[in-house]
Amino acid sequence: MYILGICNDETASASLMVNGEIICAVSEERFTRVKLDSAFPENAIRFCIEFAGISLKDIDVFAYSWSKGFDESLLSNYVNLGIKYGSDSLSLKIIHERIKWEIHRDLEKRAEMGRWIEKNVDKSRQRVIDFYHHEAHAASAGYYSPFDRGIVFTSDGRGDFESTTLYKFDRQSANPLSRIFSASSVESFGYFYGRITALLGFTPMRHEGKITGLAAYGNKLTALDFCRKMIRVIDGEIVVNLGNYYSPFFSPLSDELIVEAMQFKKEDIAAAAQYHLECMMKDLLSFHMAKNGITNTAVMCAGGVFANVKVTQQLKELPLVSNIYVQPQMGDGGLCLGACALAHHLLNQNETEVKKTIKQLKSVYLGPEAKLRGNHVSNSSEQILSSSFAIDSALVYLIESLKLKKIIGLIIGRMEFGPRALCNRSIIAHTSDHLINLSLNARLRRTEFMPFAPVVREETAHYAFINFSPNDPTFAFMTSTASCTAEFIKRSPAVVHVDGTARPQVVTETSHNFIWRVLSSWEETSGEMSLINTSFNIHEEPIICDVDEGIIALRAGVIDELWVVRGNIANQYLFRHDEHSVQ
Repeated sequence: MYILGICNDETASASLMVNGEIICAVSEERFTRVKLDSAFPENAIRFCIEFAGISLKDIDVFAYSWSKGFDESLLSNYVNLGIKYGSDSLSLKIIHERIKWEIHRDLEKRAEMGRWIEKNVDKSRQRVIDFYHHEAHAASAGYYSPFDRGIVFTSDGRGDFESTTLYKFDRQSANPLSRIFSASSVESFGYFYGRITALLGFTPMRHEGKITGLAAYGNKLTALDFCRKMIRVIDGEIVVNLGNYYSPFFSPLSDELIVEAMQFKKEDIAAAAQYHLECMMKDLLSFHMAKNGITNTAVMCAGGVFANVKVTQQLKELPLVSNIYVQPQMGDGGLCLGACALAHHLLNQNETEVKKTIKQLKSVYLGPEAKLRGNHVSNSSEQILSSSFAIDSALVYLIESLKLKKIIGLIIGRMEFGPRALCNRSIIAHTSDHLINLSLNARLRRTEFMPFAPVVREETAHYAFINFSPNDPTFAFMTSTASCTAEFIKRSPAVVHVDGTARPQVVTETSHNFIWRVLSSWEETSGEMSLINTSFNIHEEPIICDVDEGIIALRAGVIDELWVVRGNIANQYLFRHDEHSVQ
């Protein structure tokens, strides 16, 4: 059975499931080169179809998940909002605007999907099934996790009139997902953090990670009361202060809010907002686990708020939580995965266990293989030098380049699905000198205070991170920070943030053999315990897809060398700087 998952807004994406297994997934931005592209994912769909060697006519089910509409089970949430704010005309106006805007915005995207269906789908023999936004987030977290049961936690700005949900999950149940909590899109952790992002001069829905990075430089207590004026968690409910301090929109910001914010340093507001978010999410989860008599259980997470790796670290340290999984494409780009899982369950719930099984997402190398198309490298042949090596030889030369403190662009096999580069489209470099952060951020046009992440072998991770467990799935996908040991801080200071944490990718000999072998040689040669692993893209551009974009980066001086690995062969690309070079 072929199930095509589609989401067509906020990192529009497509995925293809074959008999319960996701075989490919990709976001439209990787083809159009427009970061977070929300255009209908025509290119992503085309890739999935071509990868499987089929046509659209062969698809059994089209599963849609950006928006379905208003779930009647949420009616009491909105009735309670009306009762709570019934005497406050400003609050009622804000709630009305939230509902009106959400309906209008989603109707446009539903219509776009409808037009595509009418043009491409034979409804007489192909099925189209749509699912609620947070239901799809929850499915993407639960079904693809390594756990059979636990709590699913979703949180983002908004989607189908919800912003945060909690579900009980039992893979073997007839209804694996059972919702136990829902917050309306008026009461949103995502909008709180996005408004803080805007308040500090950054772009919401794009630069929230900068707030997380900046937070480590501030005093979390100085502006904490200021943040608490906006939003709180009280007795298991999200309570917002609608009006001048909080609104479920990223803009506008009131003059009162802006003036009060000017009393604090930016880093102190960032620190307070980060700490407040962590506390609220811990309090909400703990309250409802206790309320439902749940202890020592796994938590599975999805939604844009879970791009916040510090939140993940805090949740996994809760006494009630035994383990945690964050679906690697946690944002709305991952909704297509959830739609595939929900459709598969719906159509196979009466089948045998084998047919019902949805396979764990053990890898996100689900995108296209890198190709040299030549579309962007015209007139460059005189400047680009290429050498070909067998893998064993390539490892020697690559280590020599790293010893010379070269910045390496790495392209291997299929592209990662999601916001994290996991060494198939990464930039790697040495970690012994923290000053590389300044020079590398300058090359990549990124904010100077943003930390770089390490890639580490599992064998070394035990010595690098406090309480490291190889059974923690967050470390395979860079979805959590970890507290670093003194030895790691000493040997690899370039990848340790000022708060003593890092956001590692931990590889095994089988999960990524090439980078594991590079690290093995690098540790022995350099005495360092890791390499910098940062996404292969310039700020405000998507992660690269093809070799062409890597060559553009090489010519622009973003990297010093480009390595492209295919099977047992590696190609090294260098840029020749002479009087004939075209800069």
